[in-house]
Amino acid sequence: MPHPATEGGACMEKAMNVETSTVTKLQITGVNGLDPISVYLEDFESCKGKITVSCYDKTWHAYWGGMWDGLTVGQFFCKLNDAYVIGYFDRSLKSRRFSAEALADKALRLIVQMRRDRDLDSEDARDLFGEAEDVRHTSSLEECGGAHREFMHRVFGDDWWNLPADAEEPNPDWAYLCRIIETVQQALAKQFPITA
Repeated sequence: MPHPATEGGACMEKAMNVETSTVTKLQITGVNGLDPISVYLEDFESCKGKITVSCYDKTWHAYWGGMWDGLTVGQFFCKLNDAYVIGYFDRSLKSRRFSAEALADKALRLIVQMRRDRDLDSEDARDLFGEAEDVRHTSSLEECGGAHREFMHRVFGDDWWNLPADAEEPNPDWAYLCRIIETVQQALAKQFPITA
């Protein structure tokens, strides 16, 4: 049986286009607490560009098809805030994350308040205190919803999965990526200053 790309034994070639473009690479070293950072910048045409940032074993990239007029991708990147860039680099990354310690501490405060408000008797409060300590040893909100669903509902209410900020902790992965972004912005500002 002939290969799909052949017809009657003759090879049917599709037109393949190969283009070259100019990529600028920066290597940033000597930053306290960070491995070397590689930055690749590619300006495709006016208002369109791509940046790729690598540090240790992680790589992030973003493409913008509508940058402000007159700016290169490096200059444009320098004007962006951390949260905006992270939205392009890693949409799933959040500034706060699950913390069993913070969740248990928040639950204990709520149980004390419920007891003060006379929404719980002393026996129920003791039981909930015990389960709050068990929650301290969980590894995720999903685990809390499975093993401690009734407790979570009773203490945190119907929307127990929407935890308040004081039941979470700052995400070190967010802070790490913010440091990398800020370092890249500082390096780009030196290499590609914006002239008025």
